[in-house]
Amino acid sequence: MDINNEWDLVAESYTEFVKKSLSANYRIQFITEHFTKIQNLKILDAGCGNGEYTHILTNNGAKVIGCDGSIEMLKIAKSKYPLYQFDHVNLLESIPYGDNEFDIVFCNMVLMDIDPIDNLISEFYRVVKNNGLFFISIVHPAFFLGNWEKDEKGTVISKKVTNYITPFVEKFNFWGITTHYHRPISFYFNKISEVGFSLNKMFEPIVDGDSRIPEIPIELCVEFIKIDRK
Repeated sequence: MDINNEWDLVAESYTEFVKKSLSANYRIQFITEHFTKIQNLKILDAGCGNGEYTHILTNNGAKVIGCDGSIEMLKIAKSKYPLYQFDHVNLLESIPYGDNEFDIVFCNMVLMDIDPIDNLISEFYRVVKNNGLFFISIVHPAFFLGNWEKDEKGTVISKKVTNYITPFVEKFNFWGITTHYHRPISFYFNKISEVGFSLNKMFEPIVDGDSRIPEIPIELCVEFIKIDRK
């Protein structure tokens, strides 16, 4: 099944799921607090889904365009935020934006759900300005997989992780069937640096208050910068 069709089928259930998700709420908090000095910057919210982060970034002062490949996700986004620009864009193809158009390309919880990502990374490099930022968040490849282990009292004490290095594809059923592409961190860093981005900052936010171990990050957030090498 086409990846966009998968997300069409789960758009409503995903939207309801994240309302109750502790990790999603902490991600919203992290993004809101991280992107504070963005007044009048132009941002592309690539893979905007139901538009929640387009709204957050706009509220923080940016001029944001949201785009996504799922028509049903965009319907939800447009119904919630009718004044914002949301474009239907297949992220596996060339994206319809100009060279050096954006100050920031924001790509939240997207790259681990699509394949291949090579052309998309190149497109992001093309549309972001020199010295502009490319921000990604993904589920943390080192800790997302594996089983939580408990002591004799039932308290979570660790996470057993195997099969980390070799990429593979898996189907998940959190909010309906969607495809997940497991890749090690080095895969993403190498692909992104090969097109010309340089690492700016990396974050491994934890979910305080989770019943699981707060010292194990479930998400990875990375900020890259486009440096003119000519």
